[in-house]
Amino acid sequence: MFTQKGNYTICCLFFIAAIFCLTSCENNLNTVSIITSGDKTPLEVEDNASIMYNDSAKTKFHLTSPRIEYYGGKEPYVLYPKGISIDGYDDSAHLNSHLDAGYAIVHKNTNLYEADNNVRIINRKGEKLNTEQLFWDAGKHKIYSKKYVTIQTAKQIIYGDGLESNEDFTQYKITNIRGTIELDTPDDNDKVKK
Repeated sequence: MFTQKGNYTICCLFFIAAIFCLTSCENNLNTVSIITSGDKTPLEVEDNASIMYNDSAKTKFHLTSPRIEYYGGKEPYVLYPKGISIDGYDDSAHLNSHLDAGYAIVHKNTNLYEADNNVRIINRKGEKLNTEQLFWDAGKHKIYSKKYVTIQTAKQIIYGDGLESNEDFTQYKITNIRGTIELDTPDDNDKVKK
């Protein structure tokens, strides 16, 4: 038979062994959680990025970003947490469009691009779009927004609650136009003076 002191020692050893096992299990579960989460930690990070996209030996886009983060998992994505700038070129290597945004994400499975935080686009006609959120569906070749938009052309500024456009922002439809401001242009001023 064990003495009271012996029982106490055995209980202490059993208690220490149980804590050790539970702690080991907890650490293993944490490790498994980190490994399987996949999309919480970037697989690759690129700082001060400058990327040229070419097709048939012609530059189509030049993308720059202070930081790009690549994520894996079941729904892989590319994150531009510090902003993005993209210049688009036509087949003659002329600047066709420009986009700036404070934040962007590319959903790889759906080929959907999202730009947020002071999104600005300028097309080849010099027309400017400003909004807080813009999507580009590369598969359907269209851009759209359901947020408040401002478009400035050579002759007017148009305000609306959304937009649908082709991907080079040359043909667009504004949703729920809230107002239009006509601008004075040099041609209009000349007509007034005559």
